[in-house]
Amino acid sequence: MIETAFDVVQGCARPFDARLPPGLIGTEELLPGWDEEWVLLERERLRQLRLHALDSLAETLVREGKSALALEVAWASVRSEPLRESAHRAAVAAHLAEGNLIEAVRQYRSFRQLLREELGVEPSPQFTRMLAQHGIVLFR
Repeated sequence: MIETAFDVVQGCARPFDARLPPGLIGTEELLPGWDEEWVLLERERLRQLRLHALDSLAETLVREGKSALALEVAWASVRSEPLRESAHRAAVAAHLAEGNLIEAVRQYRSFRQLLREELGVEPSPQFTRMLAQHGIVLFR
């Protein structure tokens, strides 16, 4: 998984066929049940690497016109970290690429509500502009 994640993040991965790189979609944890400090640090490093790889992969798949796969990858990231905005932006980008504006708005609003409830904040202006570029006007 580590090599695959590094390849994706660095942009070295080959163009994707109908299969996603192994190890990125699952949620395997390094040494489950261990709580030594070095394990916790390494586990978090690998989790962050995986999340960055999922973000990069979703962007690549949208550019390649593989929106359904991009959405699967984005959802894997959302499941791993529900408050991660880049994961939700990837899902919205996949919806927009397919022309599913309602789904994009639904995803954005769901994320906005989650942020308000959990953190009392709004999505970034970058996220809001992403929808505005497709003619979607959001009311607060």
